Amino acid sequence: MKRLLRALCTCLAALLIGWYCVPQVYRVLHLPEHAEIAKEWRAPALWIDEETARPASESGDERLGNGSIRISLFGLIPVKTVSSCVLPNTVRLGGQAIGVILKTEGVQIVGFEKIPTARGTVCPAISAGLREGDMICAVNGTEVADADEFSALCAEADRCVLSCLRDGEPFSVTVIPETDDDGTKRIGAWVRDSTSGIGTMSFYDPETRTYAALGHGVTDVDTQKLISPAAGFLTEARITKIRKGDGNTAGELIGDFSVRPENSIATVERNTPFGISGKLGTFHDANARAVSIAPSGAAHKGDAYILSTIDGTVTAYSVKVIRVDMQSSPETRGMMIEINDPVLLEKTGGIVQGMSGSPLIQDGRLIGVVTHVFLSRPTRGYCLYAEWMADALLQNR
Repeated sequence: MKRLLRALCTCLAALLIGWYCVPQVYRVLHLPEHAEIAKEWRAPALWIDEETARPASESGDERLGNGSIRISLFGLIPVKTVSSCVLPNTVRLGGQAIGVILKTEGVQIVGFEKIPTARGTVCPAISAGLREGDMICAVNGTEVADADEFSALCAEADRCVLSCLRDGEPFSVTVIPETDDDGTKRIGAWVRDSTSGIGTMSFYDPETRTYAALGHGVTDVDTQKLISPAAGFLTEARITKIRKGDGNTAGELIGDFSVRPENSIATVERNTPFGISGKLGTFHDANARAVSIAPSGAAHKGDAYILSTIDGTVTAYSVKVIRVDMQSSPETRGMMIEINDPVLLEKTGGIVQGMSGSPLIQDGRLIGVVTHVFLSRPTRGYCLYAEWMADALLQNR
């Protein structure tokens, strides 16, 4: 009898372990507590309680309906409950080259300089506890508009009370400026008030005209920290030259774009690790294809293509998805692709700076966006899942 009971327990344990290892079950058990899902999402081999799913799929606003989905085995055994928010049914694909112009909130410290004095070289900014990446928003209560105004305010004062931000948290420091050899008062900090560059439009929601672009955040070139934009906009860009990647340094798309606000085609309102977003203004592409966003679990190894602008027009280039990571929560690197299109390889050598944001399409759906390139092997690069990017940039928060 004991042997029979032991055998039954062993079989039951093996059955449970085997059931847990089934890919579909594993994916369900590792779903996040909150998810932004496509309306057609279903859990294979499991039943969904339609009563709890209905608020998400049949709300008055189908784009942003909230609710919860209770997932159970054959409708009997509860497995997981996930609060949900439905992603847009379709988005319009991008691929256009864009100029990105961001103006910071105040000025950002990008470096320090020691000032020679009779007592030796000193740096008041470092002595006060300031760090690279800190944002200075005001000097003695006067808001700072740009780098020139910041320098002028510091030069006028014997004592500077700086209102600052560090990782989004406000703080204040007092800095005593020192007079340099030219007789100018300075605190010994190099600052920057704006940045600009070329990237790629990824996709946009035609109903709200909210777009997503770049596939990664805009960071300061010196501090490598995300820039907090007080104002920003996009303009159209024209690619004039291509510098191919050589395995040691990244290649680059070089082009012309306006930095004048009156030429903007969209605002920049959000800068996140998943890219930038805002509202489209004059930008419109009548030929932009409408596609659905595939759930992250739908991506697989195999053929796909990206959309990029290399020589003036949005063009599809063939790639192969060579690695797919299963992710239950948003991450910035979910897939690895390899460029195999001979035309693109001849022109760029693979993925180059400026192509970040190129949408990745597989099986007729948007599965990801190009985000990073391998410096040592420019034919390969990372993509993030379009689902995560849409969640971070298209949803109202």
